[in-house]
Amino acid sequence: MGGGSDSSAGPDIYCSAGRHIDRSSSQLRSRSTMAVAASLAMLLCLLTLYLLSNWSGTGRADAHSLWYNFNITHLPRHGQQWCEVQGQADQKNFLFYDCGSDKVLSMGHLEEQLDITDAWGKQLEMLKQVGQRLRMELADTELEDFTPSGPLTLQARMSCECEVDGPIRGSWQFSFSGQKFLLFDSNNRKWTVVQAGARRMKEKWEDSRLTMFFQKVSMGDCKTWLRDFLMHRKKRLEPTAPPTVAPGTAHTKAMATSLSPWSLLIILCFILPGISAESFRVTGGR
Repeated sequence: MGGGSDSSAGPDIYCSAGRHIDRSSSQLRSRSTMAVAASLAMLLCLLTLYLLSNWSGTGRADAHSLWYNFNITHLPRHGQQWCEVQGQADQKNFLFYDCGSDKVLSMGHLEEQLDITDAWGKQLEMLKQVGQRLRMELADTELEDFTPSGPLTLQARMSCECEVDGPIRGSWQFSFSGQKFLLFDSNNRKWTVVQAGARRMKEKWEDSRLTMFFQKVSMGDCKTWLRDFLMHRKKRLEPTAPPTVAPGTAHTKAMATSLSPWSLLIILCFILPGISAESFRVTGGR
């Protein structure tokens, strides 16, 4: 009787231990899966915050630029303009100017206000001088291994960019018949050949007064124009009278407007891992 009792107890103890080990392994796997899910949710939130911080850092409100795109035709056809300028403030068109006939074709609302100032007239005069200088250089340009399909045209982009309390950055880009050939960094007076056919032109331009001319216009005149634009734009955007809102209410609204998106993201970063963990706990990791 005792031997029978011992032999029957053995398998029961063994099977019970086996079931206990299986449940422990299942719990460990479930907890491991929950930890992985929570970690992935946290990493996803952190990646989102990182990308948003980089996105918000680009195109900041305190960064501004002026671009002037010149299109020069040495031998224009009948009715074709030999010099046209497109102006862009913060990459938005504000001016179309025929520097050959000294005629403004189109301008924005802000520029209509600047039209009555002396600075605006000086700007148009300088743009006309730049167009004339580029036309002279186009007539003597010799490009190696480049044959345009039609009359040779020169596209030049002058740009100046700056941030509040930051240095001015000026540059030029030169293209012929739509193909980029030469770059000029106004800050360090460095020429860069993009197409091999512009090597001879680079050697000629960097040894002449053109280098000083391009640097002066992009670092001096353009900087002054950009400052004038920002000053008039600020005056136009400033309210004539402050709204009658209680200080506490205004502060609360400002905090809600500026902090709400980021606060929600940060809160989600802490909530999502918990939700993921609870979901796996309820479902048993399935």
